[in-house]
Amino acid sequence: MAWDRDKPAAEHHRVPPPLVAVFEFLNSCDLRTFGEHEPDDGLVGWLGECDADERELALTLRRTLRAMARANRTGELDTTVATEFAHASAALPLHARSLGGGALGVTAAAGGTSGALADLLAAVIVASADGTWARMKECAAPDCRWIFYDHAKPRNGRWCSTAGCGNRMKTRAYRNRTA
Repeated sequence: MAWDRDKPAAEHHRVPPPLVAVFEFLNSCDLRTFGEHEPDDGLVGWLGECDADERELALTLRRTLRAMARANRTGELDTTVATEFAHASAALPLHARSLGGGALGVTAAAGGTSGALADLLAAVIVASADGTWARMKECAAPDCRWIFYDHAKPRNGRWCSTAGCGNRMKTRAYRNRTA
């Protein structure tokens, strides 16, 4: 597929509409550029105006959801991350609602920054229930770590792009084996 720079990244990765905002939120930090340092520039641009506590909550939510996306690929989640996530999610105003016909949903119970973060968490909860969250994964390439949506039928995708990161990692492994 040719890369069209006018299209949002979520379209290139064919992210389901309910997870587009989550995809953009998780990728609001380019770890390829900043490594382990987590700048909030992309996050502030994504959230808009927010106070220091809201910014810290957003950073924690993004960091823990990214770790969970990594766990979707690796099967391993650090207990510290689970605890951090529990504290962050407890601070977000969510409530259950009836969708009609006996179906239930989750939505933000407030507006503003905390409401926007609660909407993201609500989307993750619903996606977790319907199985689509398990397809949100972190690229296995250590120099990329982009969050992508895994479309592989067996749900075993490892790289955000097989032609890019996948090819680079396979070539690197081959060179290491033959050296």
